[in-house]
Amino acid sequence: MAEHRQVEYWDEVCEDIEKSIKNNDPATAFSIIRRLRGGSKRMENIPVQDKNGKLLVNSRDTLKRWGEFFCETLNVCALIDQNLIDQIQIPTLSTTEEHRQNAQPSIEEVRKAINQMKSRKAPGSDEVTVDILKAGGEPVIRWLFYFFTDVWKNEQMAKEWSITTLIRLYKNKGDKKVCDNYRGIALLNATSKIFSRIILNRIQ
Repeated sequence: MAEHRQVEYWDEVCEDIEKSIKNNDPATAFSIIRRLRGGSKRMENIPVQDKNGKLLVNSRDTLKRWGEFFCETLNVCALIDQNLIDQIQIPTLSTTEEHRQNAQPSIEEVRKAINQMKSRKAPGSDEVTVDILKAGGEPVIRWLFYFFTDVWKNEQMAKEWSITTLIRLYKNKGDKKVCDNYRGIALLNATSKIFSRIILNRIQ
C-alpha cells in the first residue's frame, strides 16, 4: 500500500512538472525540482573571505563584508570630460511637445506601461510582482493611475522606491568564498518600474 501511494505521488509530481513546461511555466517546474532535491544551500550561510583572505564565519562579519564589497563595486570614481558634456546639443521642444511631456500620466499610459512589463520577474522590497499587478485588472490600473497622479503633482516619489533589494549571484567560476566571483542584481519595486516606463515611453 505504501509503495503504491509512493508511485502515485511521483506520478503526480511528474505530471505537475510536465504540465508546467507545456504551459510555458519553467519557473514552477524548476521550483518543484529544487524542492525534490532538497533545495540549495542559502547563500548567506556560505562563509566568505575578507580583503586579506581571512575566512569569515560569523554571519554579522559576513554581511558586513558583502556590504563593503558592493559599496566599493557600485561607487567607482569616474573621470568626466567636460568638453564632451559641452558638446551635447540640447534639443528644443515645441510648445505642444513640452506640454505633452509635462502633463500628468494618463490612465491609457498606465495601462500601456503595465502591459509592456515583463512577467515572471522577482519582486522588490515590497514583495509585489508585476504578475500580481497585471492580474488585478482595471481596479489596479485605476489605483496606480491615482497613485502616479499624486506622485506627479507633489513631485515626491514614494519612499519605498528608494529601497533596492540587492542579491548576489555566483559567476560559476572561482572560489565561492571570494566576493569578486559574484555579481549583484538590483531588484526594484514593480510600481517604480511601471512609472519609469511611462516616462521612457514619453521621451523615446
